[in-house]
Amino acid sequence: MKSLVNALNSNRFVLLLVLLLFLLIVPLIMKASWVSLVNEMLIMALAGCALNLMLGYTGMVSFGPAGLYAVGAYTTAILLTRYRFPFAIAMISAPILAGIIGGLVGWFCVRRSAVYFALLTLAFAQIIWTILFEWYGFTGGDNGIVSIPIPEFFFTISHCYYLTLIIVGISLLLLWTIVQSPFGKTLQAIRENPGRTEFIAIHLKRYQLAAFVLSSAFLGIAGSLFCVFSGSVFPDYAHWVKSTDMLVICLLGGFYNFGGPIVGSVVYILLSKMISKQTMFWMFFLGVIIVFLVLFMRNGIVGFLSEKLAPVLDKTSGSGPDEGTR
Repeated sequence: MKSLVNALNSNRFVLLLVLLLFLLIVPLIMKASWVSLVNEMLIMALAGCALNLMLGYTGMVSFGPAGLYAVGAYTTAILLTRYRFPFAIAMISAPILAGIIGGLVGWFCVRRSAVYFALLTLAFAQIIWTILFEWYGFTGGDNGIVSIPIPEFFFTISHCYYLTLIIVGISLLLLWTIVQSPFGKTLQAIRENPGRTEFIAIHLKRYQLAAFVLSSAFLGIAGSLFCVFSGSVFPDYAHWVKSTDMLVICLLGGFYNFGGPIVGSVVYILLSKMISKQTMFWMFFLGVIIVFLVLFMRNGIVGFLSEKLAPVLDKTSGSGPDEGTR
């Protein structure tokens, strides 16, 4: 068993190294359209991992991550266009404000559980969407905010891509550190058995609220990056459809694995782009594919591959059936 764990860890390290090297050379080997597509995948991967901190690690199903994603996007956009803040400060402010609003929203939401929690998050996301859609004097209403004054250096897609890669990489490293820390292990204990966790004097609501705030802050980072990438923001960023995209990404990849939303982002965006080019009914075919994946890969793509590869790695590592009992 120990040899199997070592094999898995070594293979993960090699895979991570290869993936990192590939991402570094993407602008050198791909056309601008594909670089743009990978950039979008990275942003959605971060948003999916941020949501998964609540969904997969704490067991809280949120239907409103897009609201906090939009807060991050609009914070950067408004600070750059209306108040002419420096670019760095506008981006740093996005996760801060998203975290603050996430704290206010979470304070109400964590007082309920299961379906009531999910409906509350959806309700607050729709409130945010309504404010963005109706407040023409501040947010631009349904016209959104266009022609955001992004520094000229990031007009080039390769420069914008490397900015996204660096920020997403740091954010994912921070998220990984969080879920592997004692705090992250406590969140997983709450997910598995909240009653028993509370019995050992752990304040469930405080940990759930902390997870909500952290998730909101990272969603704000993703929203800010998409603002820079697209050069514009619209109320649709806060719509429930955007929240559904993030949930599907987590389900596709597997929300019990840290890398699940990352794989889910790649698969979902690739499928949506490829199918939409072939037919106007792409949502139908995309839905069929997603239903198939969810039904036959209950633990997501990453979970399914882990289950299938574990016996192979067990054989190649040389561990026999009696080795673990010696």
